Order: sequence, then structure tokens, then C-alpha cells
Amino acid sequence: MKEADLVVSFLTRDQGKLRGVAKRARRPKSAFGAGLERLSHVRMAYFQRETRELVNLDSCELIRSQFDLVSDYWASVALDYFAEVSEQMLPAAETNEKFFRLLLAILDSLRPAGVAEDSGRVWRAVTYFSLWAVRLSGWLPELHVCLSCGSVLDDPGVDGAAERAFFSRGRAGLLCGDCRRITGAGNSWELSAESRMISTEMLQRPISQIPATGWGQATAADLRRFLVQQIEEHVERRLLTAPMLQESVTAL
Repeated sequence: MKEADLVVSFLTRDQGKLRGVAKRARRPKSAFGAGLERLSHVRMAYFQRETRELVNLDSCELIRSQFDLVSDYWASVALDYFAEVSEQMLPAAETNEKFFRLLLAILDSLRPAGVAEDSGRVWRAVTYFSLWAVRLSGWLPELHVCLSCGSVLDDPGVDGAAERAFFSRGRAGLLCGDCRRITGAGNSWELSAESRMISTEMLQRPISQIPATGWGQATAADLRRFLVQQIEEHVERRLLTAPMLQESVTAL
């Protein structure tokens, strides 16, 4: 490869995640244009030789760019997060059309339909994407059952409230309050009943049917933390963009 060449990771609908070389893509008048920008939706032409891991990119036709979202800091960080999670979670050359459609739906949801949705659409999108990315990868544990004793966390206790649930790094699921004390789980966080209800709704409905109004800095923040920990546990590395999202939430 030469200095002007670019190695590109891209997700296809029918071949899964691939990596290829775009010749002379770094030149100012590259034929690829904005088609190779982060999370651009394109129609790609490429060819692959059996003896080579990297494909050769021939051309790409831009269908939809995310350039209009770059001016929004929260949305821009979310785009980085979607790209990093997809790159780390998806195996090479393994078809995953559901993940492809998830990304398209998430990117479309970042464009607000009105002023009322402007502040909440990013956190709704990040939460929905994280939940379904873990679900589609087969890593999502049962969010309504204690991992240790099997008790149903949604059942009301003596005070009529739902059982509290806790999570910590290194555990694949949730613990009830009693099991948390018995196991001595340190550095644990609570996953609220409200966030568990949000997860149930998101698993049953497309993101377009979930209003962005009412979402804020604290909405399902504990659920996002739990999902990020599940992702990091399975990819065996810390995500670089997750702390950036947490910092932007705090800045609100």
C-alpha cells in the first residue's frame, strides 16, 4: 500500500463486516469523495482475491451521509460509539443483516422530527443500539431474574415495590439484594425497575415507535452502564468512546 491509500472497515448487508483498501483515497480529489466517512451509507463496488484478507475497493456511491449530525456534539460522539462497538463486536465476514438494519434505524432516529425531540434523541438511540447490539450478539442476560437464586425481580416485595437489582463487572447478569449481600459483590450498581421496563419496551418495539420526549441525562443511564460493561467483558477491552458519552451526559 502507498501513503495515499486507506484501509477501510465496512459492514455489508449480505457479507458481514469486511476490510479493504481504497487506492488513493487520501488524495484531495479522491474518486471516493465523502463515501468513506464514518458510518456513511453507500453502495460499494469491490472485488476480493481468495489469497488476500483485504478486499480492493473500486468505487462507492453515497446514499446518505452523517455529515449533518457532526455539528451536534452529542450526536457526533454517539456516531463514534456506534462505529467502535460495531467494529469490536462484529466478527469478520459473517452475515448479520439484522445488525445492518439496526444501524440504519439508529442513524435515522438521530435526526429529530421536532424541537421537543432534540435533547432526547441521542440517549434514546445510544440506549436502543446498545441493548440490541448485545441482544443480537447473544450476550444479553435475563434482566428480570436474579442470576444467583433465580427469583423474579419484577415480583413486588412486602412493601409492594419491585425487587431491587444490582450488577457489577465480571458478572453476566443481575443479582437481587439478598444475593448481593451473600456474595459480597463489591463495586456494584443498581439497575432500576424503570430501566428494566424501558429495556422490555425497546425489545418489543422499533425505535421509531419510542418517543424521544422525556429522555434526559439520567434516563436509563444505569442500563447503558450495564450494557457497556457486558460489551467490554465479551470483547475483552475497554471502549474508548463510552467514557466520552458519560462525560457529555455529566456536562448536561
